[in-house]
Amino acid sequence: MKNIKRKLQISNGHYLDFDQLARLIHSINSSDRKLSMSELEELSGLPFRQVRNRISIGRAMGIFEPKSISLSAFGKLVALHDNFMESNPTLEYIHYLASSNSYNLVWFEVFNSLLVSESSKDYEGWLTYFRKKLAQFYTEHSIKDHVGKEIRFIIDAYIERNFNKLELLFRGTDGMLFRKRYTAFNALILCAMIYDYCTKKEAHLFQVGELAATPGSPARVFGLDVASFRQQIEGLHDRGWLRYETTHNLDQIRLKPGLTAISFLSAHFEDREPREDTIQSPGDIFQ
Repeated sequence: MKNIKRKLQISNGHYLDFDQLARLIHSINSSDRKLSMSELEELSGLPFRQVRNRISIGRAMGIFEPKSISLSAFGKLVALHDNFMESNPTLEYIHYLASSNSYNLVWFEVFNSLLVSESSKDYEGWLTYFRKKLAQFYTEHSIKDHVGKEIRFIIDAYIERNFNKLELLFRGTDGMLFRKRYTAFNALILCAMIYDYCTKKEAHLFQVGELAATPGSPARVFGLDVASFRQQIEGLHDRGWLRYETTHNLDQIRLKPGLTAISFLSAHFEDREPREDTIQSPGDIFQ
């Protein structure tokens, strides 16, 4: 963890307000040039502190570019087709981007570590888990002041906000928090996740078992075991969107050259079959 740059404070004590985030997305998408924070404050009508905070959260969600006030390729599709981020497919992909990015420290660890090793804990249990895990990497003040806020942000986002539509996280009457395995994927969105993940790993093929068990993978962040993930893969293979290879004791997926995550995301939002992108992903260099 010492050698990986990670961000402890994504929310800075704020909750995930999709309506305010949508206002920023609209303002940025409507401008014909890059905006400053001050200009975005004026256009959106939000106070500067909220603008800065919502940009931080939007970057963590993959809506904005990491180092500029501009929409990512996915963010542009959201701006055109689902600005308030209300549909399950949009939320599926945002959940994947946010929880698969190790830079988002608490978000990543919740879905790739805590909910994997600790099936049911309450808020205090989550807090204890993170305090022990981060004690050697952060000051006592940082852990005491910031970790609880980030945990509350995640719990609120998945139980009280739009992410609750995915039914990934539940809180019982006793306050215990637990995850439900998610299998109701939009096929195009799941395929986009797989292409995105493999491309980031600079791989054109992946063993299914390894992919299911690797932190940050689509299977991991949605709580799928190998059998459940393999069933999803078979459906994507039947559609011709990737190759699932099982002959000669193989159990692997292979990406199709020319197709990228954006191929599938665009196909979903435009209600059509995926087609090859003019710009190939790094994974496509392997033939």
